[in-house]
Amino acid sequence: MVRGNDYTGPRPHVQGSAAALRVRGGGGRITDAGGLVVVRKLWDALGLGGWIDGRAREVPGRYRPSLMVEVWVALLLYGGGVMDDLPLLERRGVRRIFGWARVPHPATFGRWLRGSAAVLSPLLDELLWRMVRRRWELAGGAPRSATIVMDSTVVVRYGLKQAGAERGYNPKKPGRPSHHPLLAYVLETGDCLGVRWRPGGAHTARGAEAWLAGLVARLRGAGVRRITVRLDKGFFSKSIARRMEALGISYLLKVPRHAWLGGFRGAWETAARDEAGDRELRTASGELWGTRLLSVERRRRTGPEEGELDLAAWETTTSADVLTNIGSIGPVEAWRAYNAGAVVEQRIEELGQLSAGRTAVDDLGGNALLWSLAVLAYQLLHILRANFLGGRWRAVQPRGIRLRLLRAPARITSHARRTSLGFARAEPALGLLRRALRTIATGLAPPAPA
Repeated sequence: MVRGNDYTGPRPHVQGSAAALRVRGGGGRITDAGGLVVVRKLWDALGLGGWIDGRAREVPGRYRPSLMVEVWVALLLYGGGVMDDLPLLERRGVRRIFGWARVPHPATFGRWLRGSAAVLSPLLDELLWRMVRRRWELAGGAPRSATIVMDSTVVVRYGLKQAGAERGYNPKKPGRPSHHPLLAYVLETGDCLGVRWRPGGAHTARGAEAWLAGLVARLRGAGVRRITVRLDKGFFSKSIARRMEALGISYLLKVPRHAWLGGFRGAWETAARDEAGDRELRTASGELWGTRLLSVERRRRTGPEEGELDLAAWETTTSADVLTNIGSIGPVEAWRAYNAGAVVEQRIEELGQLSAGRTAVDDLGGNALLWSLAVLAYQLLHILRANFLGGRWRAVQPRGIRLRLLRAPARITSHARRTSLGFARAEPALGLLRRALRTIATGLAPPAPA
């Protein structure tokens, strides 16, 4: 007999079937994550699991390090973000898709984070760079020129039990403790170059100089010939400008609107004016610390109040200063080139869609490892969309890829020790999944032994 809460009555007002609907358990092994099979294929084709296990043998625990990394990456791509979401991988068929014997308990995973961070965080940073290089190889080689876009993000914490949660710069929730990680991307390709986890009280530029030198060395080693760095005003300092000069790279560094800069800007010149003469764009070229200081300013004319003389007063609506060592660029071009780097905000938002920073533990190393795992998930998804999905999928964000591809429903069946995924013939993602699996199989050579 069907219980009342398991039964829906007829719907005569509906244009279609008015029959009642029963809700019952069972129904076979169904998963709502059938599209994750392409993630498994890409993970194996890149040889990520063997690479991790070959270099992290000293990590303690009953589970292989590669399994723990793969489990968390799969959880982020599936849509989870905290350790209490790990049972979803067991109960919704994800474990069967990846072939895991079991999914670690949340408490076990938390202990693993605390005990393996010192070894795994630097290893995952190296692995991330290998993935970037591999993606470039698949796309035809490293870019001839690359712009490093570095920026920080603030992750609000509600309490001080999460290690590193400190009160610092927090525009979202002033006064609240936070974490303040630093991220780097390649502007032209969208690849993530890594993350440096920091407590909430860290200054925006903390650790940027040393990390920048390492990133430049990596890009040059990959064959990138022209390197430009784009930094916002939080990084402004004479020290970082000198470091970039010493590295022999070009840079665009936004300058805060300090009053003392007025003496370094140079004379203002009108670059453009509207037909009515009520709005104009002015530019100025000066010098600061032996480097070009380029300024732009938009103004509009303000009319006199009733009874006042018309003295042609002007009001500044937009102004900006950019410090750069690019000799062939003008103020307007410099400002446009700097603004192009604002896409880093979207890249950080995509990390947010992968639940980066959603959870934290009471261990500094564990929190750093969580961010390393998040950027690894981002880069894996970026390889999938840019190299193997292609077309309009290159611009689809993680939330859209998850909804339209990774969370495709399927039935898991086993026969003669062989597990299969069955998709409905009308499933919109089925054709795309098949093409992606074939492209990965033919486009990626077998990984070299670890």
